[in-house]
Amino acid sequence: MNVLWMGMISASIVYGLISGNTQMINESILQVGKETFDFVLPLICVTSFWNGVLSIAEACGLLRKLERLLAPFLRRLLPDLKEDEQTLSYVAANVSANFFGLGSAATPFGLKAMEGMQKHNQSAHTATRSMVTFLVLNTAGVTVFSTTILALRVSFHSQMAADFMPYAVIATAFASFVGLLVDRVWNYHD
Repeated sequence: MNVLWMGMISASIVYGLISGNTQMINESILQVGKETFDFVLPLICVTSFWNGVLSIAEACGLLRKLERLLAPFLRRLLPDLKEDEQTLSYVAANVSANFFGLGSAATPFGLKAMEGMQKHNQSAHTATRSMVTFLVLNTAGVTVFSTTILALRVSFHSQMAADFMPYAVIATAFASFVGLLVDRVWNYHD
């Protein structure tokens, strides 16, 4: 796919040079750079802010309390990790970060959780039951405060930037329920 994109970009530039439209090429390159910067900067700022909030929540013990609150649910959901406190802690941190719409902050916790689960895996090429369940939970997890979508809506000057939130909660709750239901039914028959 990268080769295809590079080929199309190169062909466009060569055509622009041959047809004498170098001014248009320069303007397009500068405009794309400016639009990209204007699009990405608010996302970086929002992500930095909420990652800071997550760091503060972790430092004051709020994240640990949330992890303890989720522990009984996660032990039942991921039975082969009952004794692995550290991996369950990473899973809880990932779920908590996703719950608050901090996908970028959740990613490192998710990677650490998968590394921890791999220690219990007999095969390096096959996912365990817990890995699949965690992936379902991570992908379709309930999100109460969708910070990235909110930032995008604000950056595009939405009149009511947060009016989608109740629908997002309902949609992610439904996706979580159906995803976990399918996961349980699928694992029950294995």
